[in-house]
Amino acid sequence: MKDRKKSVMFLSVILSYYLVTRLWGISSAMNEYFDYDEGTYLMIARFINHGVLPYRDIYAVHPPFYYYLLALWLRIFGDSYVVGRLLSVFLGLLAVLVAYLVGRELRDWKTGVLFSAVVVMDPIMVHMNGLVFHETTIELFTMLSLYYFVRYVKHRNRKDALWSLFWVGVGSTSKFTILPYAAALYVVLMLLIDAETESYLDGLGRVLLNRVQVFLVLVAYGIMSLLVVGAVMLYPSDELRRIFILPGVHGIDVVGHIIPAGIFLVIWGFLTLYVFRISYLRKLVRSVHLILRNLRTALQYLLAFLLPKVVIEGILGFGVSGDYLNQTYLAQGSRYIPLAGFFDLFAGIIEDFTNEKPDFIVFYVPLIFIFTVLLFYFGRGEKLERPSVAGPLLIVSSVMYLLAFPVIPNMRFLYPMVLTVYLAFFESLPDRLERKKLIALAFAIALVFGVADYGVAYNYRNGKLLIAWAGHSKDLRDDLGEYIRNTNLHGTYLSINPFNAYYLHLGIDPYCLDTFGIVYMGNSSRLWETANKSDYMLFSTWMYAISRESKVFEKTFGKLKERAVVNGSLLYAESYGKRDVIELFSNSGEKSHVIGFSSFRGKLQLWVNGSEVAYVYPSVGNVSYSWRATIKRNPNGEYDLVYYSKDGNSIAVRLSRDGNSLTLSFPVVVNLTIEFKENAVAIQDGKLLREGTRGKFEIFYPEGSFSVEGNGTIMVVTSSKVVLQCRGVRIEAEN
Repeated sequence: MKDRKKSVMFLSVILSYYLVTRLWGISSAMNEYFDYDEGTYLMIARFINHGVLPYRDIYAVHPPFYYYLLALWLRIFGDSYVVGRLLSVFLGLLAVLVAYLVGRELRDWKTGVLFSAVVVMDPIMVHMNGLVFHETTIELFTMLSLYYFVRYVKHRNRKDALWSLFWVGVGSTSKFTILPYAAALYVVLMLLIDAETESYLDGLGRVLLNRVQVFLVLVAYGIMSLLVVGAVMLYPSDELRRIFILPGVHGIDVVGHIIPAGIFLVIWGFLTLYVFRISYLRKLVRSVHLILRNLRTALQYLLAFLLPKVVIEGILGFGVSGDYLNQTYLAQGSRYIPLAGFFDLFAGIIEDFTNEKPDFIVFYVPLIFIFTVLLFYFGRGEKLERPSVAGPLLIVSSVMYLLAFPVIPNMRFLYPMVLTVYLAFFESLPDRLERKKLIALAFAIALVFGVADYGVAYNYRNGKLLIAWAGHSKDLRDDLGEYIRNTNLHGTYLSINPFNAYYLHLGIDPYCLDTFGIVYMGNSSRLWETANKSDYMLFSTWMYAISRESKVFEKTFGKLKERAVVNGSLLYAESYGKRDVIELFSNSGEKSHVIGFSSFRGKLQLWVNGSEVAYVYPSVGNVSYSWRATIKRNPNGEYDLVYYSKDGNSIAVRLSRDGNSLTLSFPVVVNLTIEFKENAVAIQDGKLLREGTRGKFEIFYPEGSFSVEGNGTIMVVTSSKVVLQCRGVRIEAEN
């Protein structure tokens, strides 16, 4: 009874911590760098509730379970992004309770408390549990699977093995990132059927979960380093230097890097076989024979995994559309390559530290913490328990996630494997840990994880970390929503980020709501069809962020922006100096505009003949008005342009376009900066423009030129900008 009261008390504290960290800012926090997926899932759920179904009417790349679960949740509790996020909070809460049961089943209530505490304080789940993401369902179903797996290993009731596979099967109908764990679970359960194969699995754990492996990996890296240097000394060439890298220190950036990665694994494998004097061939053949002898059980296990997939995906996937298999399994191909995960994981961490970006390591803090604690124990020569229950699953899961399957080594996608790491860690601690050591461990976890959680829950959401945060996302959307309501705009929209369409309740083509998926799968022509049929085009921060990361998206989305600027009409644009932006264009199909414009980086963005050429912004005295800029089209066709300084002051400008010219009229004299996107040359009367002169001049940039005529004096002239003191300016270009 005393232990029960203690467990309830500690669990209450853990759950309180969970609710505070997940609910804080749940209604106000919007980050367009990260909410694209939220918008996709919310929009699909909304469409489902209106009879518009994924795979048939919507191009959807994930299995159906989460879409329909979210749709049901929104139908019951209301259709809003906050309600959608509360589903994740609820599922995460269930996962924490199951985590306690897993730890208690593994050893005792103390292990249950520690395991659930680590799950609650894991920075990646502090982030994920408050968002509309699949990851919380993966967390819950992996936890349910682990619970029954632990029960099976300890009690050997085959029903527990079947339930373990059943729950991971349900999870696989939500997102594919659980499949490597499912494969690992199946392999381990198959090897546990027979006492002989179980002894082989136990021996594998003794070899791989051995402190000697730390030194074997270091020896393998030493040998690999000598091979890399020696190869270049014998055959010096840029191609060899580019391909024959030291994996783990260098990322697997091209397919050819798989060769040195494979060589490293072979070296490590030979070292392991030699040091531990392993004879594996006979055992491998014998294992296959024993598994085939238990084929009936193997088929039962497979059926337990496939049953929920057949039912859920059969009804909600194949039953809805014959294109389901293509959209979710076949057309996606692979965003990654096998063998790369292990090396990219370490190379990424090293790179972030080398580039002075420790902010990005925060989600790997739990793994670093566990590795550090284990090394500390090894250094003291203290004996740890061998994790006989979770250890084999950890080993096989790691192989599946980091080597066998093409899974990007991101903590979101690796999370089922990470849970096996946590479980194996707590199992490896001495069964009767001294009270002082237990308190010290709990304090270290609270301190290290708590600091990481503070960074994620507070500093990240306030834009203080290097991790991308578009802090003005909600303000931009609310401002645009007000403009749409005031101008009574009706029609269909092409919204590149579906969260904008969801939040603003805009009508869109359902099939193309996931513009990322459409473009990534090479179906840009379908996106262009939607663009041609839409009345409006809506661009925002996410589009520019993904375009900077990928040439594929830069090309497609860049062409859409060019088409909107040249052939459409800007209705509304607002941007901040930190790249937060939102733009609405009317897809009017007007004649081509030689001069185009928008708001970008808190400035007026200038386009000439389909190319972005300059940014224009004023300053008065020492105050620069480039923190924020809004542009609104009036019913008469002119525009209200308002520049804002960081201290909240503003300058209202009248902006008008007449044919091939653009006119800006200021209420006061300003120093107007024309900042070139690329280096340019300013010419006046056939000579280089000089400071102190007045009158019309021309700007020549690599793709063309435009002229500027103001009623003031040239203050600054460089290859990157011209500053003109004036109250008005006219910018003109020829086709």
